[in-house]
Amino acid sequence: MIKKANTDDSEKQTMFYYQNCTQRLGPQQMNYHFSISLKNKYFFCEVAKSGCSSAKKELWRQEVLDVPMPESFLNTNHNPHAPFHQHMLIKPFQLGRTKFNEFIRDPSVVKWAIVRNPFTRILSGYLDKVQRNEPMFDNIAHQVAKIRGVQRDAVEASSVSFEEYCQALAQFRRPVDFDQHWRPQYAHICADIIPYTFFAKLETLDDEAKDISRRLGLSNLSFGAGKTHATGSNEKVAQYYTDKTADIVRKVYAGDFKHFHYDLDLPV
Repeated sequence: MIKKANTDDSEKQTMFYYQNCTQRLGPQQMNYHFSISLKNKYFFCEVAKSGCSSAKKELWRQEVLDVPMPESFLNTNHNPHAPFHQHMLIKPFQLGRTKFNEFIRDPSVVKWAIVRNPFTRILSGYLDKVQRNEPMFDNIAHQVAKIRGVQRDAVEASSVSFEEYCQALAQFRRPVDFDQHWRPQYAHICADIIPYTFFAKLETLDDEAKDISRRLGLSNLSFGAGKTHATGSNEKVAQYYTDKTADIVRKVYAGDFKHFHYDLDLPV
Protein backbone atom coordinates (compact mmCIF):
# COMPACT_ATOMS: atom_id res chain seq x y z
CA MET A 1 0.00 0.00 0.00
CA ILE A 2 1.34 3.42 -0.94
CA LYS A 3 0.66 6.30 1.41
CA LYS A 4 0.13 9.60 -0.39
CA ALA A 5 1.20 12.76 1.40
CA ASN A 6 -0.26 16.11 0.38
CA THR A 7 2.04 18.10 -1.89
CA ASP A 8 2.30 21.79 -2.65
CA ASP A 9 0.63 21.11 -6.01
CA SER A 10 -2.37 19.43 -4.42
CA GLU A 11 -2.68 22.17 -1.82
CA LYS A 12 -2.90 24.73 -4.62
CA GLN A 13 -5.94 22.89 -5.96
CA THR A 14 -7.97 23.50 -2.78
CA MET A 15 -11.59 24.33 -3.62
CA PHE A 16 -10.99 23.56 -7.30
CA TYR A 17 -11.02 19.77 -7.25
CA TYR A 18 -14.28 19.47 -9.16
CA GLN A 19 -13.33 22.03 -11.77
CA ASN A 20 -9.84 20.71 -12.42
CA CYS A 21 -10.89 17.05 -12.56
CA THR A 22 -13.69 17.92 -14.97
CA GLN A 23 -11.23 19.79 -17.16
CA ARG A 24 -8.87 16.80 -17.11
CA LEU A 25 -11.36 13.99 -17.81
CA GLY A 26 -14.58 15.58 -18.97
CA PRO A 27 -17.79 15.36 -16.90
CA GLN A 28 -18.92 11.93 -18.13
CA GLN A 29 -15.64 10.18 -17.34
CA MET A 30 -15.33 11.93 -14.00
CA ASN A 31 -18.82 10.95 -12.92
CA TYR A 32 -18.38 7.37 -14.07
CA HIS A 33 -15.07 6.73 -12.32
CA PHE A 34 -15.38 8.81 -9.15
CA SER A 35 -17.48 7.30 -6.35
CA ILE A 36 -18.38 8.74 -2.95
CA SER A 37 -19.71 7.11 0.19
CA LEU A 38 -21.34 9.69 2.45
CA LYS A 39 -22.24 6.86 4.79
CA ASN A 40 -18.68 5.63 5.27
CA LYS A 41 -16.87 8.87 4.36
CA TYR A 42 -14.60 7.78 1.56
CA PHE A 43 -13.83 8.75 -2.02
CA PHE A 44 -12.83 6.03 -4.48
CA CYS A 45 -11.59 6.36 -8.05
CA GLU A 46 -11.80 3.20 -10.10
CA VAL A 47 -9.09 2.36 -12.62
CA ALA A 48 -10.07 0.15 -15.55
CA LYS A 49 -8.03 -3.06 -15.84
CA SER A 50 -7.02 -2.74 -12.19
CA GLY A 51 -9.68 -4.94 -10.64
CA CYS A 52 -12.30 -2.19 -10.81
CA SER A 53 -15.31 -4.44 -11.48
CA SER A 54 -14.60 -6.65 -8.47
CA ALA A 55 -13.84 -3.64 -6.28
CA LYS A 56 -17.06 -1.84 -7.23
CA LYS A 57 -19.18 -4.91 -6.57
CA GLU A 58 -17.67 -5.31 -3.12
CA LEU A 59 -17.96 -1.61 -2.20
CA TRP A 60 -21.60 -1.58 -3.34
CA ARG A 61 -22.31 -4.72 -1.32
CA GLN A 62 -20.82 -3.08 1.75
CA GLU A 63 -22.82 0.11 1.19
CA VAL A 64 -26.18 -1.69 1.52
CA LEU A 65 -25.05 -4.45 3.88
CA ASP A 66 -27.33 -3.29 6.70
CA VAL A 67 -30.21 -2.13 4.48
CA PRO A 68 -32.93 -4.61 3.42
CA MET A 69 -33.01 -4.66 -0.38
CA PRO A 70 -35.34 -6.57 -2.72
CA GLU A 71 -33.43 -9.16 -4.74
CA SER A 72 -34.82 -7.70 -7.96
CA PHE A 73 -33.33 -4.30 -7.09
CA LEU A 74 -29.91 -5.76 -6.39
CA ASN A 75 -29.96 -7.81 -9.60
CA THR A 76 -30.77 -4.70 -11.64
CA ASN A 77 -28.47 -2.26 -9.89
CA HIS A 78 -25.47 -4.40 -8.99
CA ASN A 79 -23.97 -4.43 -12.48
CA PRO A 80 -20.56 -2.70 -12.22
CA HIS A 81 -20.88 -1.51 -15.82
CA ALA A 82 -24.31 0.06 -15.40
CA PRO A 83 -24.72 3.76 -16.27
CA PHE A 84 -23.30 5.86 -13.46
CA HIS A 85 -26.72 7.18 -12.40
CA GLN A 86 -27.59 3.57 -11.40
CA HIS A 87 -24.53 3.09 -9.20
CA MET A 88 -24.88 2.40 -5.48
CA LEU A 89 -22.44 5.14 -4.49
CA ILE A 90 -22.82 8.89 -4.87
CA LYS A 91 -21.42 10.58 -7.98
CA PRO A 92 -19.85 14.08 -8.18
CA PHE A 93 -22.75 15.57 -10.13
CA GLN A 94 -25.11 14.51 -7.34
CA LEU A 95 -23.13 16.49 -4.78
CA GLY A 96 -22.46 19.47 -7.00
CA ARG A 97 -19.27 21.45 -7.28
CA THR A 98 -19.21 23.14 -3.89
CA LYS A 99 -20.11 20.10 -1.77
CA PHE A 100 -17.77 17.86 -3.75
CA ASN A 101 -14.90 20.26 -3.12
CA GLU A 102 -15.76 20.42 0.58
CA PHE A 103 -15.93 16.63 0.79
CA ILE A 104 -12.53 16.15 -0.85
CA ARG A 105 -11.00 18.88 1.32
CA ASP A 106 -12.24 17.20 4.52
CA PRO A 107 -9.17 15.49 6.11
CA SER A 108 -11.37 12.85 7.74
CA VAL A 109 -12.50 11.57 4.32
CA VAL A 110 -10.40 8.64 3.06
CA LYS A 111 -9.44 9.14 -0.58
CA TRP A 112 -8.08 6.07 -2.34
CA ALA A 113 -7.65 4.11 -5.55
CA ILE A 114 -6.37 0.72 -6.73
CA VAL A 115 -3.47 0.84 -9.19
CA ARG A 116 -1.62 -1.81 -11.18
CA ASN A 117 1.77 -2.47 -12.76
CA PRO A 118 1.62 -0.66 -16.14
CA PHE A 119 3.20 -3.60 -17.97
CA THR A 120 0.50 -6.10 -17.01
CA ARG A 121 -2.33 -3.55 -17.12
CA ILE A 122 -1.54 -2.50 -20.69
CA LEU A 123 -1.17 -6.10 -21.82
CA SER A 124 -4.50 -6.93 -20.16
CA GLY A 125 -6.12 -4.08 -22.10
CA TYR A 126 -4.83 -5.56 -25.33
CA LEU A 127 -5.92 -9.12 -24.55
CA ASP A 128 -9.34 -8.06 -23.29
CA LYS A 129 -10.39 -5.16 -25.48
CA VAL A 130 -8.36 -5.50 -28.69
CA GLN A 131 -8.10 -9.24 -29.23
CA ARG A 132 -11.73 -9.71 -28.18
CA ASN A 133 -12.75 -6.82 -30.47
CA GLU A 134 -14.64 -4.92 -27.79
CA PRO A 135 -16.10 -1.47 -28.64
CA MET A 136 -13.13 0.19 -26.91
CA PHE A 137 -10.90 -1.11 -29.72
CA ASP A 138 -12.14 1.77 -31.87
CA ASN A 139 -9.98 4.12 -29.78
CA ILE A 140 -6.87 2.14 -30.81
CA ALA A 141 -8.03 1.45 -34.37
CA HIS A 142 -8.05 5.15 -35.29
CA GLN A 143 -4.42 5.48 -34.21
CA VAL A 144 -3.35 2.29 -35.98
CA ALA A 145 -5.03 3.57 -39.15
CA LYS A 146 -2.92 6.73 -38.98
CA ILE A 147 0.25 4.69 -38.46
CA ARG A 148 -0.59 2.44 -41.41
CA GLY A 149 -1.82 5.31 -43.58
CA VAL A 150 -5.21 3.70 -44.21
CA GLN A 151 -8.85 4.38 -43.40
CA ARG A 152 -10.22 3.29 -40.03
CA ASP A 153 -12.49 0.70 -41.65
CA ALA A 154 -9.45 -1.11 -43.02
CA VAL A 155 -8.17 -1.90 -39.51
CA GLU A 156 -9.52 -5.14 -38.07
CA ALA A 157 -8.90 -6.09 -34.47
CA SER A 158 -7.48 -9.48 -35.42
CA SER A 159 -4.78 -7.78 -37.50
CA VAL A 160 -3.41 -5.51 -34.76
CA SER A 161 -0.29 -6.86 -33.12
CA PHE A 162 0.75 -6.01 -29.59
CA GLU A 163 3.55 -3.86 -31.03
CA GLU A 164 1.10 -1.84 -33.14
CA TYR A 165 -1.12 -1.45 -30.10
CA CYS A 166 1.79 -0.04 -28.10
CA GLN A 167 2.74 2.26 -30.98
CA ALA A 168 -0.87 3.49 -31.05
CA LEU A 169 -0.74 4.26 -27.32
CA ALA A 170 2.26 6.52 -27.94
CA GLN A 171 0.18 8.66 -30.35
CA PHE A 172 -2.19 10.00 -27.70
CA ARG A 173 -1.39 13.44 -26.32
CA ARG A 174 -4.03 14.17 -23.64
CA PRO A 175 -5.41 11.91 -20.89
CA VAL A 176 -8.95 12.36 -22.21
CA ASP A 177 -7.88 11.02 -25.63
CA PHE A 178 -7.05 7.58 -24.19
CA ASP A 179 -9.81 5.07 -23.64
CA GLN A 180 -10.13 4.47 -19.90
CA HIS A 181 -8.74 0.93 -20.24
CA TRP A 182 -5.28 2.21 -21.16
CA ARG A 183 -5.33 5.79 -19.89
CA PRO A 184 -2.27 6.51 -17.70
CA GLN A 185 -3.38 5.87 -14.13
CA TYR A 186 -1.71 8.88 -12.50
CA ALA A 187 -3.54 11.25 -14.85
CA HIS A 188 -6.77 9.22 -14.77
CA ILE A 189 -7.21 9.32 -11.01
CA CYS A 190 -6.12 12.98 -10.94
CA ALA A 191 -3.44 12.15 -8.41
CA ASP A 192 -1.88 15.58 -8.89
CA ILE A 193 -5.23 17.20 -8.03
CA ILE A 194 -6.97 14.99 -5.44
CA PRO A 195 -5.09 14.73 -2.09
CA TYR A 196 -5.19 10.94 -1.87
CA THR A 197 -4.82 9.17 1.45
CA PHE A 198 -3.36 6.01 -0.05
CA PHE A 199 -3.13 3.83 -3.14
CA ALA A 200 -3.62 0.07 -2.97
CA LYS A 201 -1.90 -2.19 -5.48
CA LEU A 202 -3.83 -4.83 -7.38
CA GLU A 203 -0.91 -7.23 -7.05
CA THR A 204 -1.24 -7.28 -3.24
CA LEU A 205 -4.90 -6.35 -2.90
CA ASP A 206 -6.04 -9.54 -1.19
CA ASP A 207 -3.24 -9.18 1.38
CA GLU A 208 -4.15 -5.53 1.97
CA ALA A 209 -7.91 -6.13 2.29
CA LYS A 210 -7.88 -6.14 6.10
CA ASP A 211 -5.93 -2.89 6.29
CA ILE A 212 -8.20 -1.25 3.70
CA SER A 213 -11.24 -2.45 5.65
CA ARG A 214 -9.84 -0.84 8.79
CA ARG A 215 -9.11 2.44 7.02
CA LEU A 216 -12.61 2.61 5.53
CA GLY A 217 -14.37 1.44 8.68
CA LEU A 218 -15.78 -1.58 6.85
CA SER A 219 -15.66 -5.23 7.75
CA ASN A 220 -14.28 -8.20 5.84
CA LEU A 221 -13.71 -6.64 2.44
CA SER A 222 -13.25 -9.35 -0.18
CA PHE A 223 -12.28 -8.10 -3.61
CA GLY A 224 -11.71 -11.26 -5.63
CA ALA A 225 -9.10 -9.13 -7.32
CA GLY A 226 -9.22 -8.87 -11.08
CA LYS A 227 -11.32 -11.95 -11.80
CA THR A 228 -14.26 -10.41 -13.65
CA HIS A 229 -12.33 -9.70 -16.86
CA ALA A 230 -9.29 -11.84 -16.22
CA THR A 231 -6.95 -12.28 -19.18
CA GLY A 232 -4.01 -14.06 -17.58
CA SER A 233 -1.77 -11.12 -18.52
CA ASN A 234 0.47 -11.63 -15.49
CA GLU A 235 1.63 -14.94 -16.94
CA LYS A 236 1.93 -13.68 -20.54
CA VAL A 237 4.39 -10.80 -20.15
CA ALA A 238 7.36 -12.70 -21.62
CA GLN A 239 5.19 -13.97 -24.48
CA TYR A 240 4.15 -10.51 -25.69
CA TYR A 241 6.76 -7.97 -24.64
CA THR A 242 9.91 -7.13 -26.57
CA ASP A 243 12.55 -4.53 -25.76
CA LYS A 244 10.78 -2.15 -28.13
CA THR A 245 7.29 -2.49 -26.66
CA ALA A 246 8.64 -2.38 -23.09
CA ASP A 247 10.40 0.91 -23.88
CA ILE A 248 7.19 2.39 -25.31
CA VAL A 249 5.22 1.47 -22.18
CA ARG A 250 7.97 2.87 -19.93
CA LYS A 251 7.76 6.18 -21.79
CA VAL A 252 3.99 6.52 -22.11
CA TYR A 253 3.37 5.43 -18.50
CA ALA A 254 6.41 7.07 -16.91
CA GLY A 255 4.20 8.82 -14.35
CA ASP A 256 2.65 5.54 -13.23
CA PHE A 257 6.02 3.85 -12.77
CA LYS A 258 7.39 6.80 -10.83
CA HIS A 259 4.50 7.73 -8.56
CA PHE A 260 3.27 4.22 -7.77
CA HIS A 261 6.78 2.81 -7.34
CA TYR A 262 6.69 0.09 -9.98
CA ASP A 263 9.93 -1.43 -11.24
CA LEU A 264 10.95 -0.44 -14.77
CA ASP A 265 12.06 -4.00 -15.42
CA LEU A 266 9.50 -6.38 -16.85
CA PRO A 267 7.85 -8.50 -14.13
CA VAL A 268 8.84 -12.16 -14.14
